Amino acid sequence: MTYAAETSCAVAAMSVIVPVHNEAATVGAAVHAIADAARQVDLPVSLTVVFDRCTDSSEKQVEDVRGCCADLEIRTLSGYFAHIGAVRNAGVADATTWGASTGIALERHWTAHTDADSLVPPQWLSCQRDDADAGHDLVIGTVTPDESPDSETVRLWSARHTLGENHVAVHGANLGVRLDRLLAVGGFAGLPVGEDVATVRLLKDLGVPWTATDRGRVLTSARRTSRVSGGFADYLREMDIQEPRTEPTGEPTVET
Repeated sequence: MTYAAETSCAVAAMSVIVPVHNEAATVGAAVHAIADAARQVDLPVSLTVVFDRCTDSSEKQVEDVRGCCADLEIRTLSGYFAHIGAVRNAGVADATTWGASTGIALERHWTAHTDADSLVPPQWLSCQRDDADAGHDLVIGTVTPDESPDSETVRLWSARHTLGENHVAVHGANLGVRLDRLLAVGGFAGLPVGEDVATVRLLKDLGVPWTATDRGRVLTSARRTSRVSGGFADYLREMDIQEPRTEPTGEPTVET
């Protein structure tokens, strides 16, 4: 379902936040895709990449693509974080600092969230901006596994998920939220898994106007190797061995 605000506050700037933990094989392509999406909006766009305990060449991969993404301001942080909620919040804090330095009001500063193993489409940011300018403070997007459309994984995923407007899933790889609203709930929930679902629930409890859309569908990794127990890889493994079922209605339940 879609809930609209009575009045809208036009977005003046956008910040993309990407957590990274040993994603050398994918993070370069992820940054390229974000840069392509940033070129579709006539607004200042920053990208904060947050490296969490990286022991591979993830940081080097991002540095290597800077030259190809010169029109996108890329900011990086590196540290040891307790959980994914803390990683995302480090990016939110950096985006807040960037917005303040450029004089962007919190309510006109949009944050877009994805993952380092995911590829956003070119229209990703422009769709979020359009929804924000239409009066929504929260945009909940869809994802699909990055495999051939006729693969068994995609078939099972499609059987379980509504890939259309007014879907009920929540994915950290495809979220957008106005910065003042995100700060009002304390940022992302401090959880090792499910921080996206918990945060969306807090935002809805706050009464923010929101929409759930498929217009900016994101491709995300179909790997089955878990980084945390109960994460997206575990979900895909469970999907492989279970009968296809449709997605439940009501509160969002799917996390990436």
